[in-house]
Amino acid sequence: MAFSEETADLMANDLARAIAEHRTREADAAAATAAQQRAASKRAPRLKKRWQLVAAASLAGALVVGSAGAIAATGALTTVNGLLDDMFNGAPASTEVIDAIGRPIGASASCNGVTVTADAVVGDRYNYVVVFSIARDDGEPFDVAPNDAGTLPLMFEGPSGTHIDWMDGGGGSIHFYDADPSDNAIQMVESMSADTFNGKGIIGNTARVHLENLSVLDGANGLHTLVEGTWDLKFTMNYDDTTVDLPAGFAVDYNGLSADVESIAISPIGITVDYTAHDVMNWQDQGDGKMSDRNEAEMDRILNLPILISLADGTVIDATESGSSSRTNGDGTTSVHKTLVFDVFAAPENVTSVSIAGTEVWER
Repeated sequence: MAFSEETADLMANDLARAIAEHRTREADAAAATAAQQRAASKRAPRLKKRWQLVAAASLAGALVVGSAGAIAATGALTTVNGLLDDMFNGAPASTEVIDAIGRPIGASASCNGVTVTADAVVGDRYNYVVVFSIARDDGEPFDVAPNDAGTLPLMFEGPSGTHIDWMDGGGGSIHFYDADPSDNAIQMVESMSADTFNGKGIIGNTARVHLENLSVLDGANGLHTLVEGTWDLKFTMNYDDTTVDLPAGFAVDYNGLSADVESIAISPIGITVDYTAHDVMNWQDQGDGKMSDRNEAEMDRILNLPILISLADGTVIDATESGSSSRTNGDGTTSVHKTLVFDVFAAPENVTSVSIAGTEVWER
């Protein structure tokens, strides 16, 4: 199909207007829901029941491999561009769910003798893990030695990464490993938290992956390109939602202030907490563009709500300094959305308790 610039602009404007109207309706509904939540009881009920989750155990091996460097992914709404991309470049690959794990069908791209494929995706409403394979088309193995942590010192250059429709921002980590050094493929694991404009989570949205120039991080020689090229693929974020909503609607005290915890959602791969702190960040003017110690302390004071997840083997996952987004409200409070993707697979039967600011909100 071919369209004139004028026609394409009209189409884009129509789509943008429709999306804006949809977002307004969603925002009104979200405001009504938030009002109901704020009116809920301030005391957390006790919940003592076994989680009913389908754990994606086959990904556990990939999840426990140490990550190699954290990255942050932020971006503007891409739904309009995404829809036009789907119209002119084809729809995203469908994702079939097998044993709770999403298996994208035909989500691959090839360039300069290397093919990148999205093999599997698992997650909850706001956190996800995608396993990609990167294969040489000539059948030969990659000549890259693992580092002391067992991961491969690789990265993609440029504006590489995954963006999900309606994604507002997020963060996490990416690491590479070689499941079978004798074959022609290596694996890339992307573990991310994603905030969304509409607040409904990421399941069912389209993931758009753009990768540039596979490169090696060499301690002696710096960064050098292993395979030059670009790889673009897209697929539907379709998997069994492993989210469990824990009791919320209670008040806590932390860092010298109080907060209302409005929602807590946990899964085998991460945790998400929404709360309203009864104060705002008291920023100090700074002109050099670098955050001052004073401002960093103010940010930590509001955002570092203590969150601990205890496992049966004695491991304690500390989500206190996890990724956060915040909004200052007109009544002198701050709304905070905190997410963390675990670096271990926290199977439901292995989690013994979850506490927030010293309040035990769930225990086995």
